[in-house]
Parts: sequence; C-alpha cells; structure tokens
Amino acid sequence: MKKILTLFLAVMAGVATVKAEMAPIYYEGFSRCFDEEDENYGYTGGNDNQWGGDIAKAVVIYQDAPEWTFTYCNAAFQCLKVGTSAKQGSATTPFIACEGEAVLSFRVAPWEGDSLFYVAIQGGLTTDSCVFELKQHRWRTVTIHISDITSGIRLTFSSTNKHRFFLDDVCVRPADPTVGAIRTLEGSSVDFGYVGKNYSAMQRVLHVEGANLTGNISATLANGETDLFQLSTASLPATGGELTVTCLPGASAGDMHGCYLYLRGKDNKTQKQVEKRITLQLEVGTLHLQGAGTKPDPYTCADVILLAANEGTVWTKTYYWVTGYVIGGVKRYQDMYDGISYTDTLSLVLAAKPDETNEAKYVTVEIRGNARFALNVLGNPELIGQQIKVQGLLLNNNANPYYLGKPGVQDVRSDAQYERPAKELQDLDQITNDQSPITNKVLRNGQLLILRGNHTYSLTGQLMK
Repeated sequence: MKKILTLFLAVMAGVATVKAEMAPIYYEGFSRCFDEEDENYGYTGGNDNQWGGDIAKAVVIYQDAPEWTFTYCNAAFQCLKVGTSAKQGSATTPFIACEGEAVLSFRVAPWEGDSLFYVAIQGGLTTDSCVFELKQHRWRTVTIHISDITSGIRLTFSSTNKHRFFLDDVCVRPADPTVGAIRTLEGSSVDFGYVGKNYSAMQRVLHVEGANLTGNISATLANGETDLFQLSTASLPATGGELTVTCLPGASAGDMHGCYLYLRGKDNKTQKQVEKRITLQLEVGTLHLQGAGTKPDPYTCADVILLAANEGTVWTKTYYWVTGYVIGGVKRYQDMYDGISYTDTLSLVLAAKPDETNEAKYVTVEIRGNARFALNVLGNPELIGQQIKVQGLLLNNNANPYYLGKPGVQDVRSDAQYERPAKELQDLDQITNDQSPITNKVLRNGQLLILRGNHTYSLTGQLMK
C-alpha cells in the first residue's frame, strides 16, 4: 500500500504542476478518501489496482471541493466509485463559474466487467464525444473542450445500463489561447424562428473568428441539407470572416429536425483538425390567426404583425380585411415611423385596443384616393379611439410586409375598401376650419377628448365648452 501511495502522490505532484501552469478554475481529486491505518475500512478500489469484488464500500465521501451531488456513489481509494450493480449512479459537480471556452479533463476507469459511462454538460457546448467505452484494469485520461459558456458550467458523470466506474482528477481550466479554435459571436446555433408554412427565403449572418489556425476555415452543410440551406461561401480565411446562411423556401417541419453547419480548420501547431458545429433551427408550422382576412372575419392587428414576421411572399397582390382601433396617424422621419401624429393625412396607425401604448403592437395603414379623405385623422378626429375595417395589401411590390417601418396594410384607396363609424358631427365646420397644426388627445373624467389649438372636441367632433 505504501508503494502504491508513493507512486500516486508522485502522479498528484505532476497534476499539481499542471495546475500551477494552467491555473485550473476547478479541481477535485478526492485525495482525502483513504485510511492508512486500516486498509479494510472501505477506501479501496481504483488507485490501488483493485477493480471489483468487496471493495469501495466507504459511505463518507471526502471532497476537496465541496457541494457535489452524489447518487449511488461510494468512496474508493482517493477516487470516487459511481453506480452499483443494481442502480444507475451519477456524480454532479457544483456550479463552476467561468466564461467563454474551457477544457475539462478527468481520469476514469471501469469496474470489473463494466465499460460504459457518459458526461453531461450544463451551461456550455461541445463537439467532443461525451460517451465512452473503457478498457479493463486501466485508467483513461479524457479531455473535452467546452465552448459558449455564458456564466458557468455544471458537470454530471453517469453510469448507463447500471455500469460502474471510478472517477478521479476532475479539472476545469481555461482554454489554451495558443491552441487553434473556431468561434462565432452568435454562439453555436442559428435560429430562424417560428415561421408559417409558406415562408420566403431568409438569411442570417454568422461572424466567425479563427484563432491560431493554419490554412482556411471550411464551411459545409451536413449531408442532404443543401436543399434546405445555402452558404455564401465554402471557405473563410484562417482568421475568420462573415458567413451568410440562407434558409431556402419550401421546407417542412420534418425537414428542419437536426440540421447542422460545420466549420473546420487545423491547429497551426499540431495540425489536428478543430471543428465547430452550428445547429440550424427553424420551426415551420401553420400560424394560429384570430381572423380569416375577410370582411365578416377580418384579421386583427396581432394577425398582421404575425403574418409580416412569418409568412412571406404568399401574401403578394392579395387584398385582406383588417380591423383595429385608430390610434392616430404617423409622425414621419425620413418616411419611417417616428411616433403618433394627429395632423397626418397620408396614413393611419391601428391597434387591438383604443388605449394601446406599446408601439410594437401598432399596424400602419396607407390611405390613398377617396379613402384618404374619409380616414385621415386631421379631417376626421372623431375616428381616434374608434374601431374601423380596412382592406389592403399585406405586401408591396417588393414583397415587403412593412409600411413606414411597421407591419402594414397598403393601398387602401376606394370607398369599398374601408368601413368606419358614421359621422355625427355637430360642429364639423369649426373643426375643419380650425387650422391649428397642434392636435392632442386628453382623458378628462374618464372621457377621451381632442385638443386642437385653444379648442376641445369630443370624439364625435363636438366643440366642448
């Protein structure tokens, strides 16, 4: 036993040297799991070359770094035994604070007759294998590179199919900056979002960085996925660059399961291949709309917003009915939405409720021809806060579902393309002849009023005293 212990301490000294050189973030060696006076106390197995039988019975597991979580584990000789002959075991580290990239290393050996175990990583990603077959009576040193760590990681070492194993020297250290790596600012996934089944082509840009690579970075799609996606280039410089990924139209939800993009290069020292796998995500389905786009059953403002974000060119040159409450017109800055205006005569802003203040829920409406005269808020202030219906295009000729920067209804121009409350104005001439450019809405005693210049009007246009 003393000889074995001396040899083990020498190994530990080597580990300590690595620890000093690499400055580990976290280390657990279970070094206090032994009893020199009584070899039968239970701290046996693993580092003393015992691999099965009546060993590793110690219930008390001394930890160098506390707060592990153990399920069906026992202490062995300065290491951990995970699992039993009847139960699947696991050992989970505490939360290990770190960011960016890290390298996990540990030693593992199988129980006599067993051979299989795996590692689960929470809080980071890896392209390295996390399932391992082990050789009998032999320790194996495993290294796993972890990327995309935001605040920290937690590691779980588990047996599978009730297999048992010994675990030792669990170490997490920062990734060596001299080793070649490929990184993306966007992480390890590209999400095109949830789209309707008739979506048009969409693009996402990946910002790729190469560290200490030789030659170019190759960009390839997984087999069979070129019908679903397209890349702007198959090769980037070793230092990285921009890569545009285009999702082609016409895919189904089943096509989008497990799509991958691979970025590959070579480390300039070892010439070993390094790889980063990017998951391409797109959820395709039928959108759940509140209306049908007809006059009896018009789309809501929420429907228009959802369609603008998801459905694409299927809506070109088709006129749909939309309902909403008039919030005002559009205050324009270089022909883009810049707030609500009560003097605009070219457009409307609709929302699902008359007092909506969340601009993300606004829909813009282009009014032209006869519709402009009947619907503009400058000449029709009584419309503010009222519910109307309009019929228009949800896309322009360039297949753009946005009007003045917001989801829009365009080309509303004729008398047949709108439905509004009938005018009941007692002082229409006073309002029309009042040329003050300043119009505001106010709420007094629960009543919504319109202020223009020095006059106050009701929503029906009546001059208030």
